[in-house]
Amino acid sequence: MVNVLIVDDHSLMRRAVREVIEKEPGMCVVAEACNGHEAEVQAAETQPDVVLMDVDMPDCTGFEATERVLACSPHSRVVIFTSSHQEQLLFQAIQKGAMGYITKDIEPDALIHAIHCAARNDLCIPGALATQILTYLRSSWKMHAGYGSMLSSSISYRTPRRTAHVTVSGESSLSDTTSTMPRPLTEREKQILDLMRKGRKNREIALELSIAESTVHKHVQNIFEKLHARNRTEAIYLTSVES
Repeated sequence: MVNVLIVDDHSLMRRAVREVIEKEPGMCVVAEACNGHEAEVQAAETQPDVVLMDVDMPDCTGFEATERVLACSPHSRVVIFTSSHQEQLLFQAIQKGAMGYITKDIEPDALIHAIHCAARNDLCIPGALATQILTYLRSSWKMHAGYGSMLSSSISYRTPRRTAHVTVSGESSLSDTTSTMPRPLTEREKQILDLMRKGRKNREIALELSIAESTVHKHVQNIFEKLHARNRTEAIYLTSVES
């Protein structure tokens, strides 16, 4: 059973989403919330598998509420549920620990699919936004690597009926391939990157792994260097890319 918490300040939207979810076998709406504070309280009490989180709410943004929810219910998976198609908000959502970003014009079967993806710990991004992200990543790679040698990678994203793959490629005359390709992370760096995906700050990561905060900072810098990433958002997205 996938237990879902719906967070939206419009009661009509919550009711419509509840009706879609409760028609699906194996899914249950365990609670609703109309703002970030209620979301935090309900998440702490019900420990939902998936949280559908609106962005525009009266007391705080959905991104702030995402951090609060994950702090009190770390095993929950948050899916941002918004009317905005801006890729900047998608990056912010992932940085705060969300596992998905869907828009309110989504079809009912796609909504159910997104919830299933989040429950499986799969990143769920609409195809149109995924294309925008790929464009951003490609320009970022070219800028960061000096438009280095052939770079060919693929990113997976989910659609309601299948898994799609998009290929990103760039080409130049430089011959040093090792400086432009991401290097493998150590097990500790993978641990830290996974906690970064959940929105943990360096101090929180240090406490969770029982290591010094300065050590975490060093690992984070190593992650950025190995992945050719400028910040946490890029590191998270670059590791969603499959060679």
